[in-house]
Formats: sequence, C-alpha cells, structure tokens
Amino acid sequence: MYRIACPSCGADVSFRAASSVLAVCEYCRSTLVRDADSVRDIGKMAELLDDYSPLQITSAGRFIDRNFSIVGRIQLRYDAGVWNEWYLLFDDGSGGWLSESVGQYVLTLPLGPIDQAPAFDSLAPGQRYRHGSHDFVFSDVRQAQCVAGEGELPFRVGDGWQARVADARCQQQFLTLDYSDDPARPELFLGQAATLPQLNMQLLRDNRMIQEKTGKLKGSVATLACLGCAAPLDYRAGAAAQLTCGHCGSQTDVTGDVATVIGLHKGGGQAPALTLELGATAQIERIPWTLTGVMVWREDEDASSEWSEYLLYNVDKGFRWLVESGEGWFLGALMDVWVDSERGGYAALGQQTFSRACPDYRASVAYAAGAFPWRAKLGDSMLLSEYQSSDRKLRLSREMNAQELVWTRSDRVEDAAIGGWFNQGPIASRYATGAAASPGKLKIALTATLVLLFINLPMAALGGHFGGRLLVSFIAVALLAMPLFQSATEEE
Repeated sequence: MYRIACPSCGADVSFRAASSVLAVCEYCRSTLVRDADSVRDIGKMAELLDDYSPLQITSAGRFIDRNFSIVGRIQLRYDAGVWNEWYLLFDDGSGGWLSESVGQYVLTLPLGPIDQAPAFDSLAPGQRYRHGSHDFVFSDVRQAQCVAGEGELPFRVGDGWQARVADARCQQQFLTLDYSDDPARPELFLGQAATLPQLNMQLLRDNRMIQEKTGKLKGSVATLACLGCAAPLDYRAGAAAQLTCGHCGSQTDVTGDVATVIGLHKGGGQAPALTLELGATAQIERIPWTLTGVMVWREDEDASSEWSEYLLYNVDKGFRWLVESGEGWFLGALMDVWVDSERGGYAALGQQTFSRACPDYRASVAYAAGAFPWRAKLGDSMLLSEYQSSDRKLRLSREMNAQELVWTRSDRVEDAAIGGWFNQGPIASRYATGAAASPGKLKIALTATLVLLFINLPMAALGGHFGGRLLVSFIAVALLAMPLFQSATEEE
C-alpha cells in the first residue's frame, strides 16, 4: 500500500492496488495521479450522484474462490440513465470490475488488449462474436460519459471522459470490448452476471447509511411538481432516474440534486383507461410491490394491437414487469442467464424448449407515465421475438432496439391471482374481453362457413344424395371453425 498526504487538504490518501494510477481524496475531492513515487493534483472530481446503491468502498466479496474488496468507482451517464463501475482489488493483487445497473450486477476480469477486433462503429445489438469455443451475442453497444469517481482507479479519468464499450452475452457469461483508450486494440473483459448474495458481499450500506447520505430512505415516497404542467409526480426514492408526466408527457431527470427537464411535450394527448393505478401496491407471495410506472405499447403495423406494461418495484427485490395483453396477464423479469440457443423457430433454455409464439414484430411506446430507472419516452421502438412453452404458461421475449438487446422471462398469471395481489376480486385484462381478438377470428369462421355452403349446396341439390353431401359440408365447416372458436374462447 502506498499512502500520501493530499496536497490540497492534508488528508491521508491510499493507493492499495499496485495497478492504481489515480485516487480521489474523499474529503476535498482532489484528483491525484500517481507518477513513480510522487503524485500530482490534476483538479477536483465532480460530486457523485446519490444513487442509493448498497455497495461502497470497503465492501468485500468472493468470486471463483478468490476474495476481493471494492477500492474505487466511476459513474457513467448515457442517454437513458446512469450506471456504476466498481473497481475491485483481489487478494492476489489483480483487479476486476463490478458493473451495477438497475439492480443487476456483472463481474468481469481484464484479459488484455486484442488485435483482431471488429471496429466499434460496425457493432450493433444482436451481432455475434466468437471468443474461444463460445458464440457471444452483443447486448449493448453505446458511448457514455464519466460524471464522477471516487477511491482509486487503474487509469486516469475525470469529468467528461468518454467510454466506448460493447457488451456481449452467452448464457450466464458476459464479455466486454472496451474501445475507450485504443479504438484499434480494445481491452477484453470476461466474467458473468451475478447477484450480491452469489458474490457473498459483505460490509454493504444499510438503509440507515443510505438515508444519512441521501437525505431520503430508500423506497420512501417523494413528490415533485411536473416542470411542464405542475401536476404532482410521485416516485420512490432510489427507484427512479426519470419521471414521465402522464398529463403532458414531459420528462424530468431526478438523478442529480436538482430535477432537470430532459423532454418537454406540451399537449401529451388523452391518457388511456388503465386497469391498474400508479402507486397501487401488490402483495406477491407476502412481498409488497409498488406500481411505479406504466407504458402502453402498440404494434407498428397494426394500430389496433396494443398492450400495457406496469413496472413494479420492491426495495429489496428490485424491478418486475406486469404485462397486460390480449392473452391475459404475465409477470416478467429481465434474465441474467440468457437462452442456450435460438434457431429454427425455437429457443432452448436448460432442459426446456420454447416454440415461436408469433412472427417477429416491431412496436413503439404510445403512452408512458410514472417513474422509471431509465428514460422511457413516446416513440421508443423495439423489435420483439417471442417464444412460449408447450403449455403456454411461460414466455421468453427477445427485445431489441438500436442500443441494446435484452431477454425477459414471463409467467402467466390468472385473473384471480391478479385480483388477490391488489386486494380485489378477479381482474381481467382490458385487452382480453373478447372485443380485441375474438371478433376477427369469429369473422373468419363465419366467412369460411358461407363460402363452403355457397359452393356445396348447389352441387348437392343438382347431383343427388342431398342429405349426405350436406352432412359432409357441415362436418367440414365444423372442423374448420372449431380451432378458431376454441382460440377465441380461451382469449375471453
């Protein structure tokens, strides 16, 4: 360990990792760069954004039979939010990174620069990248800006430093190509998605420590007047980065000390009739979940096809999606472990195979309101691929836009269970009342019936054996219409 007095305030500043070249004084925020046996003060580091993270410098854990401790952090902002990169020091002196975003964690280890890598500008979500014997799929390709840092870091960084990174996944494995320092030879990092219990994390911040730092208890209700129309906007502290007003559509960033308008949309349009109310609480397996946001999606090629997604938040469990569609209700969450394979109209996950639920389609956000941990705005578009289990009770969704690709696992939930969660009677999906899907299918059955009768009745009357041919016609009609009527009945 290398220890020195801060040139600005005299406080002790430590370099615990031999690879650390930069440290931020925790008292005066001076940024100190280590050069041989001396340090230089290169200016003040911006203040960190209060993000209610349970992690802190000195938090410790274990990964693949090796102990580590957190010694530094940088905060990065991109167009849809903010995430943390925590710098780790292992007992053997090597380093690593623990990425934290929207309650999900990924731990990666540096493997050094690579010579033969695709150009950063040529990458896009969904593309494949071969490393070793595994095929990875790029999940996130974006540029971000460093807004703050603390502790010690293995490279020189400051306010405004640009990160250019591409993340890829293969089942639980996670790969990063970092083009920030050398676009021709990006740094390769390899690791896996994990939870804090899986990493056996210790010395975490508790709710009292978070409240002392931020001034708010994580998960407590806060209210802000919309900067566009003055309507009250309620959100949960620590669960929101962006607020979207359901009245005027204005968007407000609440990640900093002062709320900032990032999108002003006067005349946001008529709000749809929602089945569930923002702020409602659901008791799911004795755990309280608060409904913090809602988005209504609409298919680009069929304006009559839409569904609602309600964002649920629990202070300990994070986020879940409650989806209301023409097929009923589904409760979903982002997948840390991706599918094993996806080809030929099927997706495999573990020992289970899922078949296509429908052809790929594109949809856009038609309405958004509430608090989200990312920026949700009208017109956001994504391409969806959906797979379902043989009993149609479990669904896997592949959702991709220009910047990222995610997989979501959703379980079907009965109307009675939804009502029980919200302390009501059975709650039917407003899209599955029969008006949304059944009439079209019944129309097909009726048209087929008329066509067959139009063709066969004259033939039966002129050709003899009227009763037998009429019976055959009705049997054919029944066989054709049966699956359509059955499907319509299931949707109701």
